[in-house]
Amino acid sequence: MFIYNEKFVSKKEGYYYSCPWIEHGLVFFPYKLTMCCNCGHEGGGHVMVRDNFSGKNFDINRIFKVKEIYRRFHKKGKINVNCMNCNYLKEEKWNNENYLDHLYISHWTKCNSKCIYCYESNFPEDFKNKNLYEVLPILKNLYEQGLLKREANIAFGGGEPTLLGEFDDIIKFFMDNYFIRFRVHTSGIKYSETLAQAINALIAYVVVSIDAGTKETYEKIKQVPCYEKVRDNVRKYALNTTFLGRDLISTKFVIIPGINDTKEEIEKWLQGNREDGLYASVLDIEENWYLENRYKIPNHIYKLIEYTEKRSKQLNTYFQTYERLQNLLCDKQNKKSSFFRKKRIK
Repeated sequence: MFIYNEKFVSKKEGYYYSCPWIEHGLVFFPYKLTMCCNCGHEGGGHVMVRDNFSGKNFDINRIFKVKEIYRRFHKKGKINVNCMNCNYLKEEKWNNENYLDHLYISHWTKCNSKCIYCYESNFPEDFKNKNLYEVLPILKNLYEQGLLKREANIAFGGGEPTLLGEFDDIIKFFMDNYFIRFRVHTSGIKYSETLAQAINALIAYVVVSIDAGTKETYEKIKQVPCYEKVRDNVRKYALNTTFLGRDLISTKFVIIPGINDTKEEIEKWLQGNREDGLYASVLDIEENWYLENRYKIPNHIYKLIEYTEKRSKQLNTYFQTYERLQNLLCDKQNKKSSFFRKKRIK
C-alpha cells in the first residue's frame, strides 16, 4: 500500500524520494525476495518482491517491473507504508536504470549458535521445513548479463553464512571477478580459510557477532560454550592478514537491556578487541526490545552509547553503529528538533 504525503512531493525537477535499495537492491531470504533488509524504522521495511521463493523461476525482469511501480508512486509523493520514516529514504535525482548494486545474501537455514534474540530461536518451526536453495547460479547469471555491478554493496547475513554449502564458491566468484568489497556477518565459531584469503586480498569486511566482553555473558546470549573459540578465530583473522587488512575485521556488540547493558561489559568487549588486534567495533541494539521501547528509551542506554563511542576513540578504534541504533539516535534527534521547534513557536 502507498500513502500520499505532501512532504514527499519533490519540488525539484527530476527528483523524487527513494532509496538505493528500492532503486537497485535485492535481498535473498530463506523463503522470499525483498528489496531491502532494513527493519528498524517505523514502516518495518523488508519491502516484498516475491513471497514463497525457493530459488526456482528467478525472473529479474519481474523484479525490475516491481521497482518501476515503486518509482511511479514515489514520484507522485506516494510512499510505500513499509518505507515510512526510513533513514535511507532520500530526495535525489535517481537514474531509473535497471541493475543491482545493493545485495544482501541471507538465505540461511541453520546456525551454529542459539542467540536468545534470534527469530529462529523463538520460532524454530518456521525454519524446519524451509528448503535451502542456491544463490550462486543466480549471481552468475546476473553478472553475465551485466546486471550485477562489481562495485555493488554486498553483504552476507544469517544465521551463519559460513555453513552454506556454496559459501566458499560465492566468495571465490566475487574474488575471481574483481568485486570491490563485500561484508560477511558471522558468529566466528567456524574459521573460514576462504574468508581469511578474502580479508588478505582486502575485499572482505568481516563482522563477528560476539555481544559480550566475558565468557559468562556470551554463553547467556549465544547459548553455546564458544567464547574462547570465537576470540581465537578473531585473532587468527586479524593476525594472519596484512596491516591494512586489520581494518576489515570487527566484532559486533548488540545491546540487550537487562543482560549486557553495562559499562563494565562494554569495556571488557572493547579491551578484548584491542588485545585481538582489531581496529574497528560495531554497536547495535536488540531489535525486539528496541521496537517495543523506541518511544521510551531509558537515559542509561544513550549514556552507554556515548561511553562506547568515547572509549573507542580513546582506544584508537573505528566506531560504527548499525541500523537499529542509527534509528534510535535519529529518533532522539528528531524528538529534540521537534522540542526546539515547539519552543520557537511559543
